[in-house]
Amino acid sequence: MFRFLRIAILLTILVIVAGNQWLTGHRLGSWKKPLWITVYPVLASPDPEVRRYVQGLDAGSFQKISGFLNREAARHGQSLSETAVFQVAQTLTKLPPALPAGDSGLKVAWWSLQMRWWSWRNGSQDGLAPDDIKMFVLYQLADPSGPLERSVGVKNGSYGLVNAVASRQMAAHNRIIMTHELLHVLGATDKYDLRTGQPTAPDGLANPDQRPVYPQQRAEIMGGRIAVSARSWRYPSSLEYCAVGTRTAAEIGW
Repeated sequence: MFRFLRIAILLTILVIVAGNQWLTGHRLGSWKKPLWITVYPVLASPDPEVRRYVQGLDAGSFQKISGFLNREAARHGQSLSETAVFQVAQTLTKLPPALPAGDSGLKVAWWSLQMRWWSWRNGSQDGLAPDDIKMFVLYQLADPSGPLERSVGVKNGSYGLVNAVASRQMAAHNRIIMTHELLHVLGATDKYDLRTGQPTAPDGLANPDQRPVYPQQRAEIMGGRIAVSARSWRYPSSLEYCAVGTRTAAEIGW
């Protein structure tokens, strides 16, 4: 009996959350007000240098993301002068559910339910303004053996889960990843080949109309890379070398 009661309570919470998400998604797509985005720093590793880095974060640490969105919104004809306002929550030490391995629909659905529950339990703190989007950023040391775990942005949950390196040298790269996942939350799709990382033409190119097409000078933010040729690419060094393409702009309501 207790088990069924617990399931009923959980389902009720999920229905309420789903209703709130529909209303939030409708408002976000209108772009009538700035987005309120809460960054939740998560200690993904216990190293003292990671903790020191995280403790130094504030809203100003993410101002360049706001600047990028302001610049690109204006370029696409949006009249809103301030597109996003960031606030930083207290550091979390409890890790979110691990991303599922593979693309099994059942595993992804189960992870999504677990993540919604974790987000609900950990995404509320006193003193914060009501937000539209939550970005959980898992700060850790660089992995010398390879890249960090992948990051995700979930539109139906209005949250992002970002793996980031706790380093000033990697801050610009972290902001690119955060912005990419933030736009996923807003409805943008990836525009690169998942096997090779190559930006897909024309939508994955920052300036598909330039002649000759290659080399591109900037990265389309959802392409994630600067296309040097039709088969080679390089990472942008900062958001200064990124742009929101026409299709991405349409997907997020610009």
